[in-house]
Amino acid sequence: MKRPANIALLCGAAAVILSCIIMMNLLKNDTTMEILTGTYGGQIYRYGFDTESLEFTLQEKIEAENASYAIKDADNIYAVSETGNASGAYSFSIGSPTVMTADKRQTGADPCFIMKYDDKILTADYSGGSISIFPISGGALGDCLQSLAFHGNGPVGSRQESSHIHQLKQIPQTSWILASDLGADKIRILRFEDGSLVHKADIDCPAGSGPRHMEFSKDNKTLYCISELSGNVLVYSINITDTPQFTLIQEIQADEVNAGGSADIHLHPSGQYLYTSHRLDNDGISIFKTRTDGTLTKIGYARTGRHPRNFLITPDGRLLLAACMNDHLVQVFRIGADGALTLTPSVLRFENDRPSCLTL
Repeated sequence: MKRPANIALLCGAAAVILSCIIMMNLLKNDTTMEILTGTYGGQIYRYGFDTESLEFTLQEKIEAENASYAIKDADNIYAVSETGNASGAYSFSIGSPTVMTADKRQTGADPCFIMKYDDKILTADYSGGSISIFPISGGALGDCLQSLAFHGNGPVGSRQESSHIHQLKQIPQTSWILASDLGADKIRILRFEDGSLVHKADIDCPAGSGPRHMEFSKDNKTLYCISELSGNVLVYSINITDTPQFTLIQEIQADEVNAGGSADIHLHPSGQYLYTSHRLDNDGISIFKTRTDGTLTKIGYARTGRHPRNFLITPDGRLLLAACMNDHLVQVFRIGADGALTLTPSVLRFENDRPSCLTL
């Protein structure tokens, strides 16, 4: 039995409309990413961010005390709680308002960074001068397996009275882990052996530099480290042998006013540009062009809101988002073909919490 012509036309039109809706949703999904925001305050935030409209959409708030750094792994979130001697590490299930573990798992004092390595979670404990290691079971953290403490100091007495571990970074395509020790002017070289994290060697940094955060070149032959106290980028060539060897090939100024508050560092997905954030005075982002030998040329500076502690670059390389902690907001910049940053009107504001980290 044949359908009347008008019904056939209606069915065809409906099919076209449905196809268009599906295509629009697919296109929309291609421009949307999820951003995790850790804060000094009482909550972690999950936001959807549209890279075309530059709009933020709140997805979830999670109660957590001073969760200054947080990461997402599949359907789980792991975060530090930077609260002095009461510090710890959290694990959460996305979409659930409840902490997966009964309470915080205790770390060293004031953890400020967290990373996942195989089936373990590691925290960089700033005031404790240590690394805490936890097993993961069903997405939740177990009791601390190991606390590896470091000892050292530097010439800046008010900031380098003892070891301060600030970041952990795995050397790509290897089992080696680096830990920046701001207090001792060293980058610790580590590896797991028989289930325990072992300190194997150190990279000596210039005295009083205060190594903070690290990044690798796209070919993994160069290590870049932003020094909080000196405000310089330390550039090391890497030679992977039995124990990785690092040679300092350049030290270049990033902080233009020597404020002693340099913070974060990230490479553009193209590998052509490197960015560093700076606080305490003349707050903003330094822009560098990378050379073929891994060294840098400084090409620009973009002012931000107050205290840009952490920032991220979107995977497509078109946008940079800066967490301006003391202004309680996240700013969005467009990245030009020349690496330059242009501030957009898009702003994500927080009423009480101070955004301190942005991760995908």
